Amino acid sequence: MNNIHEKHWSEFMADTHQRNLYDSWWTTESVGYWRQTRLMAAATELLPGFRNHAWLTIGDGAGYDAWRLKSAGFTDVLATDLDDTVLAKTKASGFIDKFGTENAEKLSFADNSFDFVLCKEALHHMSRPYAAIYEMFRVARYCVVVVEPQDAWIDHPCAVDETRPQYESVGNFVYSFSNRELEKIAYALNIRGIASKKMMDAYIPGCETARCVAGDAIWEATRQQVDELERKLQAGHVTASYVQAAFFKHTVAPELFELLQQQHPDWRFRRTDTNPHLGGRPAF
Repeated sequence: MNNIHEKHWSEFMADTHQRNLYDSWWTTESVGYWRQTRLMAAATELLPGFRNHAWLTIGDGAGYDAWRLKSAGFTDVLATDLDDTVLAKTKASGFIDKFGTENAEKLSFADNSFDFVLCKEALHHMSRPYAAIYEMFRVARYCVVVVEPQDAWIDHPCAVDETRPQYESVGNFVYSFSNRELEKIAYALNIRGIASKKMMDAYIPGCETARCVAGDAIWEATRQQVDELERKLQAGHVTASYVQAAFFKHTVAPELFELLQQQHPDWRFRRTDTNPHLGGRPAF
């Protein structure tokens, strides 16, 4: 499956439609940019105080996530993916500063090589996503941030029909996650804690080039759909589109976790270093 994924990115720029999509991603006034701003919240909203720390992005095919961090003032970001064809183009265009080729399930870096690791909408492409998660924990000194599609059959309110597998054209089964699953990872590792937040999203074709201005049909329809879905989510009537989470392997300062909890009451914070047999020590 890795070969299919690598081929997707190595041939990406040769396809006219894909090239047009690529060109649209760097437009800050688009509806697509607004959607991605919401998906980046686990880093840019929750952790903006760590702009001068070393960050690594995983599965960042075009370097977009690294660019969003750089645009938000994060000064040291390395973008990685299985294939670096598009990453090289993005760097040459000045959107990112550095990049590398990495298999998320077997990273080449030494333990604790980066302060923070971000993996956004990439785990669900992988055949062994949990291997990648534990690799991210290995190379991160303080925190691992993940943003992934929500599993419709886990977390309340969940779907009650028969589960259905989903597959993507790049060859992968869509491995969606849930808030409960992510919390179990944190409890099993007995790390400091986890902060998570569910969110709704709405995709309308053409949002990549539509503008966030009054009168734009795609913009107004997107806002209307997202607002309605968020109301239903808060009322417990629908399952979230995405789950965002920040795993705190260690904290930069002892009081940081509790401080962030006070500053962000709309996030769900859970202390997970609660194993009575480990005395607060992590299980790795």
